[in-house]
Amino acid sequence: MSDEQISWFPVAEFEDLSPEVQALFSGLTEKLGFVPNVFRAYAWRGPRFDKWRAHFEDLMRPSEGLGKAEREMISVAVSMQNQCLYCLVAHGFAVRALTKDPVLGDRITFDYHRAGLDEKHIAMLDYAVKVTLDPASCTADDIEDLRDLGFSDEDIWDIAEVAAMFNFTNRMASATGMIPNPEYHAMAR
Repeated sequence: MSDEQISWFPVAEFEDLSPEVQALFSGLTEKLGFVPNVFRAYAWRGPRFDKWRAHFEDLMRPSEGLGKAEREMISVAVSMQNQCLYCLVAHGFAVRALTKDPVLGDRITFDYHRAGLDEKHIAMLDYAVKVTLDPASCTADDIEDLRDLGFSDEDIWDIAEVAAMFNFTNRMASATGMIPNPEYHAMAR
């Protein structure tokens, strides 16, 4: 693990982690070549990390109506509004990788309105941004508009919940001084 300060809070040493988290970190190192700093930063609060990660992983699991790419698009649209360095870098990589197009991935991350997305995806991201910037202004008409574009009620709930999860995660990343892994910058380019 790097010596770079990844958080303003303690970062647990590998040997101090539970056997389950050690196994997770070993698997991530094998798969990615590193452990994402968000996991390293959260892991010092073991039980909370476990609960956050379980919810996050369940929420990001693709469904028939809302795939992994769409969920990651929501993550970067929300993160851009919140100016979250960590999530823009880490999830920007995910969007590039899932779209298999680094230019499109970066355009979605930084300005989805000019990325060439279809009406359905723009409406999905506009709703996620509304949930982020002015949730009290959300109305039943927003839900109906998304239904008219082909989203199911489960899809719309997931759009809102993914947006809410990233609002939480963005705020935690910014409030704790979380720094993204440098490896992300070159990935899926």
